[in-house]
Amino acid sequence: MLERAEAHGLPVHTFDLEHDERLGVDPFAVWDEATKVGGLFYSPANRGFLVAADFETVRHVLQDSKVWSNLPSTIVYTKEQVDLDVPPLTMDPPDHTRYRRALAPLFSPKAVAHLEPRIREISHELVDRILAQGTCDFTKDFAAKLPALFFLEWLGLGTEDVDRMFHLAERATFEFPTQEERDDIEARIDAIVRGAIRDRRDDPRNDLASAFVRMRAEGQEIPEDIVVGMAKLAFIAGQETTSTQLGYIMWHLARNPADRQLLVDDPSRIPDAVEELMRFYNTGGSSGRVAKEDGELNGFPVKAGDRIFIARCGADRKLAPQVQLTRSGVPHSAFGLGIHRCIGSHVARIEMRIGLEVWHERIPNYRVPADFVAGHRYGSFMQQLLSLPLELAPADR
Repeated sequence: MLERAEAHGLPVHTFDLEHDERLGVDPFAVWDEATKVGGLFYSPANRGFLVAADFETVRHVLQDSKVWSNLPSTIVYTKEQVDLDVPPLTMDPPDHTRYRRALAPLFSPKAVAHLEPRIREISHELVDRILAQGTCDFTKDFAAKLPALFFLEWLGLGTEDVDRMFHLAERATFEFPTQEERDDIEARIDAIVRGAIRDRRDDPRNDLASAFVRMRAEGQEIPEDIVVGMAKLAFIAGQETTSTQLGYIMWHLARNPADRQLLVDDPSRIPDAVEELMRFYNTGGSSGRVAKEDGELNGFPVKAGDRIFIARCGADRKLAPQVQLTRSGVPHSAFGLGIHRCIGSHVARIEMRIGLEVWHERIPNYRVPADFVAGHRYGSFMQQLLSLPLELAPADR
């Protein structure tokens, strides 16, 4: 692709997500730098790939499933090719359409509204523990625990082994594995969810695993491997993605007292604040596509087999370079765009909204320690804040 990029005047910029040490220190500088190169450029890093780096280009690629395929679903920016198997994310139409339609009713706003009281209850339990111990690493003590405890319980796996379950989701999200290591991670998760699915065939309950068993695609029973694959995706995304996003939201609020106070004084602003902070601190998500046929993108001739990375974080930030919690209507791609848009977005929004409501009701004053230096990592799926110690001032009760 390098020769084709140079021949057509496409900018060339080394964008190495596997080895750039700045991603551990200031990842947002890396994203912002990429957007300055151009809406579309070529990176010669590793196997070489295109980069979509402005919002219109990102939206076009994510919505053009005719040219840009999720088959094979691969980590496009690594030195070694590593393929993933988590349907329906790793499917194209018509299979994707059939199975997503089967899944959609399980995650609709109406279907998940009844989960709110339990999410609020877990949030209060976590704050109780934090106040009892008197210290807090928000990423580990709240952001990781809330979605893991809630989602594993909803899925029907129970929470007795929550730390091991969450660690598996983290490995699937942040490690740069070989294909053998990736297959091992997926096999471990597969065994857990397959056991739950088989149990529910004989002993159905009021949980998500039972709902997976009852699913039908166009009136037909879904093969067990597909059901398990969909449950495997839910296991990973249901725990880790919300956790990571919530960590960055709180990182911003802990460093910006005026924004924190805005939410303390008026909790009704929290939903808009969540959207704005997801946009500005977009953690990424599955962001690779492979061209399955020749086409054109921003005037550049695309050939079948071309890989593209979708730099959603930089593209979203460029739309509005400053955070403003009181505005709404700025688009973002935090949940993706197009046919592969996150099907669990309604649940994630509920978790983040309720988590922030409970936290600010119970602990309205907090800040990062003066000597804290943030550390980050970028992995096979997304970006993570490694820790967030907070100094707490609980509400007077």
